[in-house]
Amino acid sequence: MKQAAASAGAGRPNRKEGQPAAAAEIPAEAARAQLQKILSSETFVRAERLSRFLRFAVEQTLEGQGDKLKEYVVGVEVFQRQQDFDPRIDAVVRVEARRLRAHLVKYYETEGRDDPVWIDFPKGAYVPVFEARRPAGGSRAWWPTRWRPEGRRYTQAVGMLLALLLLVAGGWLAVTSWRARSTRQGPAPTGPPLSSVLILPFADLSPQHDQEYFCDGITDELISALTKVEGLRVLSQSSAFRFKDKADDLGRIREQLQVGAVLRGSVRREDSRLRVTAQLIRTSDGAYLWSETFERATKDLFAIQDEISRTVVQSLQVQLAGERRRLVRPYTENQEAHNLYLRGRHYWNQRTEDGLNKSIESFERAVALDPKFALAYAALADSRALLASYGLSPPRQIMPKAKAAAVQALELDEGLGEAHASLAFVRFLYEWDWQGAERAYKRASELNPGYAIMHHWYAGYLRAMGRLDEALAESRQAQTLDPLSPAIGRDLGRVFHCQRRYDQAIEQYRKTLELEPGFPSGYLHLGLAYAQKAMYPEAVAACQKARELRGANPLTLAGLGYCYGRWGQRDKAEELLAELKRVSAQKYVSAFDLALIHIGLDQKDQAFEWLDKAREDRDGWLVWLNADPVFDSLRPDPRFAALLKRVGL
Repeated sequence: MKQAAASAGAGRPNRKEGQPAAAAEIPAEAARAQLQKILSSETFVRAERLSRFLRFAVEQTLEGQGDKLKEYVVGVEVFQRQQDFDPRIDAVVRVEARRLRAHLVKYYETEGRDDPVWIDFPKGAYVPVFEARRPAGGSRAWWPTRWRPEGRRYTQAVGMLLALLLLVAGGWLAVTSWRARSTRQGPAPTGPPLSSVLILPFADLSPQHDQEYFCDGITDELISALTKVEGLRVLSQSSAFRFKDKADDLGRIREQLQVGAVLRGSVRREDSRLRVTAQLIRTSDGAYLWSETFERATKDLFAIQDEISRTVVQSLQVQLAGERRRLVRPYTENQEAHNLYLRGRHYWNQRTEDGLNKSIESFERAVALDPKFALAYAALADSRALLASYGLSPPRQIMPKAKAAAVQALELDEGLGEAHASLAFVRFLYEWDWQGAERAYKRASELNPGYAIMHHWYAGYLRAMGRLDEALAESRQAQTLDPLSPAIGRDLGRVFHCQRRYDQAIEQYRKTLELEPGFPSGYLHLGLAYAQKAMYPEAVAACQKARELRGANPLTLAGLGYCYGRWGQRDKAEELLAELKRVSAQKYVSAFDLALIHIGLDQKDQAFEWLDKAREDRDGWLVWLNADPVFDSLRPDPRFAALLKRVGL
């Protein structure tokens, strides 16, 4: 019978004082039987990668090949790495070895507590060692009967047994200490819980470096998949993309975002092949929790994403409801349609007029190729609705199209939380269907509670309804999921603004602008808050800054005119009013923008005239009539109550 390199001390570094002593020679038959028991246990039966690692290492050692168990060999033979595998770059073997040690400790503390053979991997080595151990029940037979030697060999074994008993008695505390050190190299350092994770944008390593949109899309889809896992806090896209090309800045990520783990990776796309590398890293100490490289056909992208998502969940020890359900769902089998969807999300995330128009074009082409692509319809609804909400397109022209896309998405998939949020946004901002909007928001929350955009939009609805405490709580929830989003930070300030807590609003706007100095809407609302405090020079300076920035829309011009009017500088306000009217001959300008300057000038007749035109256009700004202080000067006028009634407030 072959012996396990096979004495307990073979292939391991010398143990330090306090560790278990070398055990007696373990028969290979006993070692293989122990291996099979471990592999069939609950601890290992679903851990396919670890089972593969354990089986390979044990069999190689029992065959006398333990000296060949190097990191490179394990990576190629067990984890299907290519011949160019470089362990210095890809830490998969080290990461999986830590996981394997932790699983073995868990097994021996539960199902295997009475097992006669201990299989162990000393830290820093990939060669297993085998130790005889006393069963917890204290039975007389150290070995099963069929392994018990006879005659002189039996006498030798008894002698060795007695020696071991003495060592066991003296080394009990040392064994306990050694077991503790074997679990994932000890407890993780204190800090944010591992159940909070940031998914960084995947790097584009394609030959032409022209796949950024594809990499960003993969990142978006992984975020979307993991937000649906209960018990896992996954930060949203806008926060994640702030750290694009800053994947090594773990200390800043941990401090600023309060996440315990980071998932980062890269994509190499060439012709119809994909190479996706992903690593899950603990932010407290930079330790790799998991690493893997996938070499697949492009058509297997969804399977790769699902495997990455599931491994993240398992590595972070989050309980996944429905162990077999897919996390990443393939909403289309048409690769070109999916490619167009990813391109559209890339443009949508830019949140500019040009980006939104390009995203609409991409999503429309995607659903033309696959009319059953529900997720693309939901994204199309969002792009169209945002054009109207930003004051860049007439609501009556584009909002019905946004609703049609959302309804189509729900007809294809009623369980799509993103589509319910899209429909709620249209019902709220355009149809003024307050009850229908809230039902849709609540349904979206049930289906996808980790969807930051839904919480952000629902907070806006609650603010318009005057439910400001609820709006504040919902805004806080949105910010927890997406702490670096400038739009969420701005709208948290708008809640304070509507509560007439102007100092807190100003402080929040300033915090937002510290994170995003180029955010025109942040400066606009800062200026409006200053105006409420009669700090007119500061108000004008803030709105002037908004006007100068790239991406400013006509509302920033109107806000500046409003502040000049409140300040008493009527000529400058009138000049801006005339400028807006000239702009309206070239592009869409909201009737509300013109009304805002008249409000600042205290020209009530003209203000109500333009507000009534905004009502006819179903302008989204009118949902704030009951809440926003900008309308306070109009409230005593009977025409204001009539306007509220026509809007349905």
